[in-house]
Amino acid sequence: MSLETILGRHLPTFLLALARCGGLVAFAPPFAAQAVPRQVKVGLAALLALILTPLLPPIGAAAFGSALGLAATLVGELAVGAVLGMAVQFTFAGIGMAGELSSIQIGLGMPAALDPHAQIQVTAVNNLLDQIAVLVFLAVGGHHHLLLGLHQSMTLAPPLTVSFDGGALEYLMGLFAAAFLLAVRLAAPVGAAMLVTMAALGLLNRAAPQVNVFMMSFALILGIGFLVLLAALPLMVSVIAGSYRELPGVFAGLLARVHHGL
Repeated sequence: MSLETILGRHLPTFLLALARCGGLVAFAPPFAAQAVPRQVKVGLAALLALILTPLLPPIGAAAFGSALGLAATLVGELAVGAVLGMAVQFTFAGIGMAGELSSIQIGLGMPAALDPHAQIQVTAVNNLLDQIAVLVFLAVGGHHHLLLGLHQSMTLAPPLTVSFDGGALEYLMGLFAAAFLLAVRLAAPVGAAMLVTMAALGLLNRAAPQVNVFMMSFALILGIGFLVLLAALPLMVSVIAGSYRELPGVFAGLLARVHHGL
């Protein structure tokens, strides 16, 4: 078989797989982290596409009709990969939101540090939860779920079978709402402790007005907040791990809708 025949049979298939893998790598943590060099992202997407191409039926160039048809198909495949990546991104966003809420409640809303994962200024608690999120993601095999979801997408919604008249966007909005719920669940222990602390300080101020509650509250709130955060970390890790273990079901729901359209 000549090189021209091989390229004619497999190059279009590889380009479609590359577009889908590129969308996934561009949006899915931890691959999408700003700290990951762009060359590594491109190489990873190309490697995944090279692995998946033999699993797909050959697609000839005639299937696209024209260069415009090829471009539209590539955009569609890029969107499918991006949708899969955003499903994971929403979970990480919920964890980051919980860190912001906890930081504000403890009183660390103003000081910020550089997050090596997202390359943005974040609070100390947000940075802590972000690093924990990445470690738990790798520990529970979240990256395996992600790659398996990519493989399943090639089986359940192969290239040239994706239309644009279904409910994947509505499903993504549901995942976005679930990220808010995850943030509230993770920030609830610190929030409840701060509510009780503020109520106790208010009662102390009523009972003993001569006590300088305002000055005492800074150190007290910070200390109690950190103690509650440390005590709640095992529970928070369990909740985060449970969210990652739901990824196969999330991918299945997305692919069922992507197959019928975005």
